[in-house]
Amino acid sequence: MRVLLVNAFHWLKGGVERTYLDESRWLTAAGHEVSHLASRSDRDLPSPTRDLFAPPADFTEGGSALAQLALLPRALWSRPAAQAMARVIERARPDVAHLHAPSRHLTPSILAPLADAGVPVVMTLHDFKPWCTNRILFAHGEVCRRCLGRRHWQAARTGCVQGSRVKSAVGAVEAMLHDAIDAYASVRLWVCPSRFVHDEALRFGVPPERLRVLSHGVERLPTVPRSPDAPERYALFMGRLSVEKGVKLLPAIAQRIAPVPLLVAGDGPLADWLRQQAVPGLTQLGHVEDATLARLRAHASVVVAPSLFVEHFGYSVAEALLDARPVVAARIGALPELVEHERTGLLADPGDATGFAALVARALADPAAAAWGEAGRERVSQVGDPAVHTAGLLRVYEDARRG
Repeated sequence: MRVLLVNAFHWLKGGVERTYLDESRWLTAAGHEVSHLASRSDRDLPSPTRDLFAPPADFTEGGSALAQLALLPRALWSRPAAQAMARVIERARPDVAHLHAPSRHLTPSILAPLADAGVPVVMTLHDFKPWCTNRILFAHGEVCRRCLGRRHWQAARTGCVQGSRVKSAVGAVEAMLHDAIDAYASVRLWVCPSRFVHDEALRFGVPPERLRVLSHGVERLPTVPRSPDAPERYALFMGRLSVEKGVKLLPAIAQRIAPVPLLVAGDGPLADWLRQQAVPGLTQLGHVEDATLARLRAHASVVVAPSLFVEHFGYSVAEALLDARPVVAARIGALPELVEHERTGLLADPGDATGFAALVARALADPAAAAWGEAGRERVSQVGDPAVHTAGLLRVYEDARRG
């Protein structure tokens, strides 16, 4: 089968790209012909259609509101991206197109050439971009569904996009235009990485026959030795240092579990805030390379995931479980589908710093924690097996081709 994978970025930027690139590799290994469309970057990985990628645009979080306002026409409907898509279709002649997160870099404009060419389209719901203006159902420290029912003006009112009313207004205009033209109408099937995402999509009005639940694939890495300078026992947080990831709970956790240290791997907008807390036993490692992170995760006494927003899957949790690490996670989004309380880990109420800290301390002391890790490994080995995932993808593609 000739498969066209589409995403804003063709390099390992985050979890979305992890899925997109893993699927590209697995489909290729299974004998399928894979091509790509993304926005052009000097970090791009090899692809048979790399020379046809769309020109870049700067929509980064650090960009100024005025600069993004100037890019509004490109964010609403990118003619360069649509032209790039037409060229990719002509060369690759895909049997199916699989969209991941095209975002403002490509926009739904890329769907028009696919429809004109009769290429069936599926799209993975990495976020709720088609219905939520800021994508993650989160605003001002809590889960938010204000835009439910196409009320995107709520985003401009609350300033939920990167904390900026101007950026939020741009996002609201973008969302209202896409609603008005039914921009995603040609997506035949939506891939939901969890039952939670499936149920949210139903709430947004997606017909159930257009939804398919398929967990992300997760590869188990070879066992790695402990780092010689790592503590004998430690708790580990890994992820973006941001409000929605529950980073403001970390000082309370570190204080509660002392003298066992809490290692924090990652960077983000709350890095300076966390450093200013000066909590003994909380060690910020900053961004660490994948190999180092794998080593830290494989030997952690407990992994903490205190998210405040609705995780769609939870790669960091799935990877920790695959390493047979006990996990303490927030009871939110898709995380309880991986972490079953007192079976594969422990669940805390999101935002409850005291309760979360107490459960992390329990995971460090409870002899049952090792069994939770082993049960977690078994669960993720089943739902996240790459071969199972690839077979599931091919079934989705065939369903889409049948219309």
